Amino acid sequence: MILSDKTILQEIENGNIIISPLNPAYVNPNSVDLTLAPAFKVYRPDMIVVDKLHDLPDWTIQTGKYEAMFDGGFGYEAPLDPRKPNNTIEQTIPEEGYVLTPGEVYLYACNERIGVKNNIRGKVEGKSSLGRLGLFVHVTAGFIDTGFEGSLVLELVATRPIKIYPNMKICQVEFARVEGKILETYDQKTGSKYHGQTGVQESKYHENFK
Repeated sequence: MILSDKTILQEIENGNIIISPLNPAYVNPNSVDLTLAPAFKVYRPDMIVVDKLHDLPDWTIQTGKYEAMFDGGFGYEAPLDPRKPNNTIEQTIPEEGYVLTPGEVYLYACNERIGVKNNIRGKVEGKSSLGRLGLFVHVTAGFIDTGFEGSLVLELVATRPIKIYPNMKICQVEFARVEGKILETYDQKTGSKYHGQTGVQESKYHENFK
């Protein structure tokens, strides 16, 4: 059952929902708005250079994802590999805003620390007004398991160039009760890689291969 605004506020008071800092004006009938922290990360894989065009992998030819180098040869970005850590660079949204471009995944954190306990789970959804501008605020990672606490990291993808600003409302979280006993909460379960995370945390999927 999805929680109402009154119940959300009660569960915050009881300590079963953590939103810090909380702006009471951001509490909606069935959700709470969260805001965009200024720091973000983008993946920047290593550049691979080959001597001849026929040395390029087929996927680079098919997609056109390669470029001629000034000193000869051809270069392309190494594909992201979930079996190992991938290089990122960190940047900050200036006050005048930053333009997201299509074809890129931007990793952002919310200003608010969030947590759910005692048979409550959360779910991240986009703001409808931003959706109408063609902005996705998460790729697939919209679920907040019972027992999680930490920074909420978003994967922003734009369908067309769009400008974002620090501290703007970026998403909303709904809360619901879980039916039945939870055998292991997120903070108890082996392999929970993101509990207690702070700031923008890139993918730790490679830890699954250990």
